[in-house]
Amino acid sequence: MASDELAKKLQSRLAATQETEPRPEPEHSPVRPKPQEADGACGDSSSELSAILTRRQDINEGNAAPRLTRVFNPYTEFKEFSRKQIKDMEMMFKR
Repeated sequence: MASDELAKKLQSRLAATQETEPRPEPEHSPVRPKPQEADGACGDSSSELSAILTRRQDINEGNAAPRLTRVFNPYTEFKEFSRKQIKDMEMMFKR
């Protein structure tokens, strides 16, 4: 799974940036450890990635509900145009 690979890469990057003794890698268990926040050595990108990763793990475990995407309906959005006009415009933009 891509999230597992991302978790491994983030954990190895976090271990490389911290100046502590290398820890032995824990055995694979059914409970995933939560990624630790970086001390700011990698910047904001690692904290953003870890936040995204923890959210995905929570969704996979069933702890958090996935965000619903908003559906765009042009017929209700543009009431000043008829359905035929909107369909014609869609065909024109798809060309």
